[in-house]
Amino acid sequence: MKGLRIIEPDICPRCGAEFNCSKSGKCWCYEVETSVSLLEEIQNTWDKCLCPECLNELNEKSKTKGLSN
Repeated sequence: MKGLRIIEPDICPRCGAEFNCSKSGKCWCYEVETSVSLLEEIQNTWDKCLCPECLNELNEKSKTKGLSN
């Protein structure tokens, strides 16, 4: 059908899970509050977006790590 876009799922570079990223629009990740240091770590480690599960897991670990320092 003309005008329909087929959306290919993204693959998380950390765990290999399929997920949908909306880089060009309002993506789910914009709602996740992360520290600047975690964002830098993610950008320096992976060249693509992470899935919700991985981002949330790393975010929680980062918060816990910050509390223990």
